[in-house]
Amino acid sequence: MRVVVVGNGPAASCAVEAFRSIDKESELIVLSAEDCPTYAPNCLENVIRGDIHNSALFYKGGESFYEKYNVDFRKNTPVYRVNNAKKTVITEKGEEISYDKCLLAAGAYAFIPPVDGVELEGITPAKTLREAERIRDLIRSGKVRNAVVVGAGPIGIEDAETLHHLGVNVSVVEIFDRVLPRMLDSQMGSIYGKVFEKETGVKLYLEHQVVSFQGEKKVEAVEIKPRGSDKRLFLKADLVILSAGVRPRTQLVEGTDIRIHEDPETGRQLGGIIVNEYQQTSDPDVFAAGDIASGIDVWGNHRWIALFPAAQQAGYIAGFNMAGVKVKNPGLVDYNAVKTRSVTAGSGGVFGNEEEALLIEKDNRIVKIFFKEGKIIGYQFVGIPSYNSVSVKNTLLSEKTRRWCEKVLLTSGMGLEASGVLFHSFLKQRKTVTPIKKRMIEDLLLRALANPAEDFPLYLKTL
Repeated sequence: MRVVVVGNGPAASCAVEAFRSIDKESELIVLSAEDCPTYAPNCLENVIRGDIHNSALFYKGGESFYEKYNVDFRKNTPVYRVNNAKKTVITEKGEEISYDKCLLAAGAYAFIPPVDGVELEGITPAKTLREAERIRDLIRSGKVRNAVVVGAGPIGIEDAETLHHLGVNVSVVEIFDRVLPRMLDSQMGSIYGKVFEKETGVKLYLEHQVVSFQGEKKVEAVEIKPRGSDKRLFLKADLVILSAGVRPRTQLVEGTDIRIHEDPETGRQLGGIIVNEYQQTSDPDVFAAGDIASGIDVWGNHRWIALFPAAQQAGYIAGFNMAGVKVKNPGLVDYNAVKTRSVTAGSGGVFGNEEEALLIEKDNRIVKIFFKEGKIIGYQFVGIPSYNSVSVKNTLLSEKTRRWCEKVLLTSGMGLEASGVLFHSFLKQRKTVTPIKKRMIEDLLLRALANPAEDFPLYLKTL
C-alpha cells in the first residue's frame, strides 16, 4: 500500500507516528511545501527572539524523524490539487503521485488583507519558520525602530511583545473592541489588554482598521482609521507583521466531490474539509487532519479549530485509521494559550451561547467559566503579574543576582495549569457540575478535581 501525506506540520507528523506503530511495511510519502523538517508552530516568536534550541524547535527530531519511521520525505514539493477520482496527488511542478490512501494535512495559510500597498517590502506574515527567521534577521540588522502588527490574536500579541523585548517601538491594530477577540470575551479581553499595554508599552489601536500601507519600495507608515470614522492616523513602520487570521488550504480539493464545510443555506464557507470521527473525508480513502479540516467537536458539531493540540489529536486518529485500526476521535475542543511574559491568558471550549457565567478572582488569577445545561462549555483565564520582590536582607544574594531574580519575577507572568485542569476534567468529559464541585471551582481547588481515574483515553477503539 502507498500512503501519501500532503503537509508536514503537527497533524502530519503525528499521523506518521500512529501509522508506523501499526504498519511497518507500506510505502509512506510526505510532501512538504517547506524546506525543513516538521517544527513547533507555536514557537515562532522564540525564533524571532533567537532563544530556542533546534532540539525544541524541531521537536520530532529533525531529519532523523523521517529515517526513524521510514518516510520518503520530499521537501519543497507544494501540492496543487488532489484528483481523488484517479487517486493521484498533483504537485505544483506537474508531477502526479498515485496513492492508495491519502492524508490532507497541509494546514492553513496566512490571510493577506486586500489593502493598498500590502506588496511593499517590510510587510510580512509570521506564519512559517522562514518568515520568522527573516523577521529575526531584519531586527538584528538594526534597521527596525518602529513596527506595526495587524491583528491582535495570539500570534499577533506574542509577536508584539517579542518585538518590544527586542527594543522596537510596537503598535497593534485590531478591528475588534478587544485583544484576543476569538479567545476571550469583551470583559476578559479588556482586562488582558489593559494590563498588556501597561506592562509592555505596546500601543493598542482597538476598533481601528488599516486603510493603506505607505512607502516607495519599502513600507514607511501604516494609515489607519477608527471603525465608523473618517479620521486618519499614520503610524511609523519599518516593519509590518500581518496577523489577521488564517484560511484552510481547501483549494487542494477544488473540482472534486470532497465536501467542504459550508453553510447549507447560503453556501458560505465556514471552515475546512469536512471529516467524520475517523478523520475520513467524503471519500473514504482520503483523510484530513489539522488546520485544513473541520472535525467533530465534543458536542458533536463540525467545527474548524485551527490549533496545535487539535491538529495533533486529529493526526494520530487519521494515522491509526489509515493503518487499518478503527479509532474514533473522541471530539475536538478549542484549547489556546498566549505565552506572553507580562500577562498570560488561556481558553478552551466555546462562549457566547452560555446560560450562566461564573467569574472568579484569586491571587491575581481571573478565571471565567461558561455553563450550559449544568455543564461547563468553556472557560477563560487571565494571569496578572503579582510583583513579588526579592528580600534585600538576604545576605546570600549578591546585588547582581538580586537584580536578575527581580527581572524574572516581574516578567514570568502566571502559569496556565488551572486552565489545563478545567480543560481535561470538564470540557472533554462533558461532566455535570454538582453544587459541591461548583463550590470547589469557586475556591479554585482545581487540582482536587483532576482525578485521573475519571478521565478516559484519547483513542477509543471500536474494533
